[in-house]
Amino acid sequence: MPDSLSRHPVLSFTHRHPADGEVMGWLHGKAMAAEKAALGVERRPLGLFIRDTAGTIQAGAVIWLYASDAYMHVLWVDAPWRGKGLGAALLRAAENAAVAAGAGRLYLSTMGFQGPDYYPRYGFTAQGVFADFTWGHARHYFSKAPLATGAALPLPPGLYLHRAEAPDAADVQAVENGLDAHWYLTIPDPYTELTVEAVDGAGTRLGAALAVVDGAYLTLVDLHVEPEWRAHGIGRQLLGELEAAGAQAGCRWATVMPMDYQHPEFFLRHGYERRMRVDTYLLGQGRDWLRRAIGDDHE
Repeated sequence: MPDSLSRHPVLSFTHRHPADGEVMGWLHGKAMAAEKAALGVERRPLGLFIRDTAGTIQAGAVIWLYASDAYMHVLWVDAPWRGKGLGAALLRAAENAAVAAGAGRLYLSTMGFQGPDYYPRYGFTAQGVFADFTWGHARHYFSKAPLATGAALPLPPGLYLHRAEAPDAADVQAVENGLDAHWYLTIPDPYTELTVEAVDGAGTRLGAALAVVDGAYLTLVDLHVEPEWRAHGIGRQLLGELEAAGAQAGCRWATVMPMDYQHPEFFLRHGYERRMRVDTYLLGQGRDWLRRAIGDDHE
């Protein structure tokens, strides 16, 4: 009988660091399908880009719309334009867009070195702080509710706001790259990604996992086991392989941030401890922030 039909497959695990792009794409598709099934809606991205007369993006934000909730995926202002109202204009435009889409709450996160004191000035309240998220720096989580529309805020001469209902991938990447550049003014080394793939003897992929390696910190992004192979220990093996690969890359701490539908109890059973929880993080779903020590220094 082929391994793919056996209830006890013989597995092999493949580690890739840097990550395997094909495996990353497969995991992203599985994650989006699971998110839609659990939340009952499909995320809808919206781009808000402040451009100059040449069309170059000088600041931007990308929000994900989820019916009654909205999430600020990224917000960035290029250094020469900081302190000139572009961030406030983007926050106002994001709130207006969220209200127009039927959302009553907007939430976001930012690092301690990226100005967490900025957002309370615009009505955002703290949801929690994850201390030592990476490289000793805390990550701050905020939300704002209720939301209300307001007049668009003025921009300096020569700039205009471009709203994109289906933002171009290159424009989203430009904003993400700008935020990364600001990140590396404080964080000493670029982060990398690693994947672990589980296949049976016939070469059929039964599951995979993706994580970010950031110095001593391993952060799980996605872990998926095909439904027919769950409850066979494959998820546990994938997690163990991922932690081992992270430890080999120099990581000493592993962090996971599951929503309720992503089964935080699975990680709690495997040695993770809760550092933070928000009970209503997205469309009534709670979210946990969990961590455990990995690597030789903690054995």
